[in-house]
Amino acid sequence: MHFQPNSGTLPPARLLRTRAAAAYLGASPWKIRRLVQDGHLPYVSDSERGGWWFDIRDLDKYIEANKRSY
Repeated sequence: MHFQPNSGTLPPARLLRTRAAAAYLGASPWKIRRLVQDGHLPYVSDSERGGWWFDIRDLDKYIEANKRSY
């Protein structure tokens, strides 16, 4: 589906909360927190709402950078 401005439909979410980011990666929220703490995954912090937000583009980059083959 292509997003059209003023169409009444929302584009896919670009920012995901920790649990949603974990589900996207097939990992646990603890794994996501560890990746952040170890500097492997960037996050967005909104001090007004609190918590961490993850850009889906960064999650895709993480996936691509960690692909392995035999």
